[in-house]
Amino acid sequence: MRAGVVMRARSLALALALAVACGDPDPTRPPDVPAPRITLVEAPEPILAGTVLRVVGVGLDAVGAEPVLEVATEGTTFDLPSVPHDEDDAFLFEVPRSLIEALGEGFVDVTLAVRGEHDRSDLFDDTWELARDLPLSLDAAPSGDVHRNDVVVLRGAGFVSATEGETFAHFEGTFTRELGGATSAVDARLPITLAERTARDRGIVVLTTDLGGVWPGTFEGTMRLESTLEGGQGRDTAPVATTLRFGGPELFSVEPRMASLGQLLRVRGAGFLGGRDRPSETSLIRLEGTFTPQGGTAQTLDALELVPRFVSGAEVRLVIETEVREDVVVAALFGAARGEFVGTATPIVIAGTDEIEGATVPFSFVLGPIRQVVHLRFLPGFYSSLERFGLGAAAGAIEDAIVARIEEIYESWSLEVRLEEPDDFDPTAFAVVEIGGPDPNGNGLFGYDNSPGKDIGNLRLFDRIGGANAETQMDGYPGYGGVFVESLLWWSSHPDVPGERPPSSPDPEPLFDELFDPVRRAPATLAEVRGEGDAERIAAVRRALSALASIIGETTAHELGHSLGMAQPYGAATAFHNETDGDGCLMDRGGDRPLGERAQQSGFARTTFCGDERTYLDEILGR
Repeated sequence: MRAGVVMRARSLALALALAVACGDPDPTRPPDVPAPRITLVEAPEPILAGTVLRVVGVGLDAVGAEPVLEVATEGTTFDLPSVPHDEDDAFLFEVPRSLIEALGEGFVDVTLAVRGEHDRSDLFDDTWELARDLPLSLDAAPSGDVHRNDVVVLRGAGFVSATEGETFAHFEGTFTRELGGATSAVDARLPITLAERTARDRGIVVLTTDLGGVWPGTFEGTMRLESTLEGGQGRDTAPVATTLRFGGPELFSVEPRMASLGQLLRVRGAGFLGGRDRPSETSLIRLEGTFTPQGGTAQTLDALELVPRFVSGAEVRLVIETEVREDVVVAALFGAARGEFVGTATPIVIAGTDEIEGATVPFSFVLGPIRQVVHLRFLPGFYSSLERFGLGAAAGAIEDAIVARIEEIYESWSLEVRLEEPDDFDPTAFAVVEIGGPDPNGNGLFGYDNSPGKDIGNLRLFDRIGGANAETQMDGYPGYGGVFVESLLWWSSHPDVPGERPPSSPDPEPLFDELFDPVRRAPATLAEVRGEGDAERIAAVRRALSALASIIGETTAHELGHSLGMAQPYGAATAFHNETDGDGCLMDRGGDRPLGERAQQSGFARTTFCGDERTYLDEILGR
């Protein structure tokens, strides 16, 4: 394989033979829908037993579950198993030893296809270089000023991934603590990982406490590489002399400088310790200084030793943990929801019974307005229901439109909607809303907030609207929460969904069929969603797409309103909707809100918050 991918034209006869041998494409695929196809195959070269191939393409998800990579060459076909991964735009497949043993070493032409339970991709031609053994070399050993858990890039040749074997950096020598401290022998083998998936000339090693412990000081000795392949072949390099001078822990910066309750502060520095694979090691940050609550007077704080979350030797994260005091959610550390800390911070690292303090540095940050972060999770049922609306091709576009509608409704307050799970807030500090297809309660509801009780004051930043909630079920309420898109079809005079009309479903509304019949009769294509084609048809597709995004966004905003403690936030704990119907009022009962209002159609009231809801939102999510 050259530079990750080599494509080579192959005879039509071979392609036809492989198509017959491997089976025809999915016969249920519409003729105007192209077959899935591979566009890129990435792997380090040469390919070894255990090498993981990264396969990228167009429409590969359509092959279905349990994908395999068919590798056909010289009249033989191998099925490579898929490897679990978290990549959205690629599949990973592992090369078995049997393939290397059967084909031997050298260059081989292959024809590839991804096959699943539903479909199979078009054929893709490639050339691979196969090997059983791999030469090993090292250009230079790391040296100079370093910190514990520094990540060092080694240059050489013959580095392998964990599935292909193992490579170690073997250090031998002595470690002397600074300022005339004790000297101890060092004999440590540190694991090496690939710096990049396709590069065998660069490896990464982490300089752990195995090289002399937690102390500042100097390692003097040698380093060599040692490698063992999955098949058992071993190699090593000649020792190279090196000197490493380890410094103590340091603090460099904190981001962001203004954070909200539950947010994670990224503290950057050097020499941090911790991690699941090092249970006897940890890092602390000692804070000393004053905190001034918003509108209050400065308060001197006793020294606080916080345990941050370890990310790497160069980064830890502090969580602004929350608690409820006197019916108000505040920062547990300061007892206030907003304010400013000014003082100093000192890094401390611990390994076993050994403890080292680093230099104290100035440290400050602002505790800003509370932000209600919401993670939208679109379930598989949502995408199945999109097909019933004739808008299956809008997947990937409608989600952003839904987010935009929710944020437009809450534009005056600190509410932020995300499609990706937040990594800058603690899980206890962001809400989750699941958007699915059918109502699992069987009631035909558009949506349901199944979080427990009326959260007056928004004391729970972490409500989950979705899944099953045993607490609400015990209270006699529906247990399954979320937004149920398929229930919207009951507005149609011809819903075309399984089962009888549920008791909670709405009466048919002619406007619904006016909006969606054009795309339900002839589903929108991807080109039409993009705005390509006949102008009249594009207008119909856009109207349907905009209306559906608005309805779903409004329904989600309504359920979020419940989660935030509305309606009637200053009223009874059992009052969940406005007492009387009002034009455009988001928190009216579902039956009081006309379709045109939810879909933002001309001639209908604009959605708003009514009564004392705006005042309440200013209190809990004001900017």
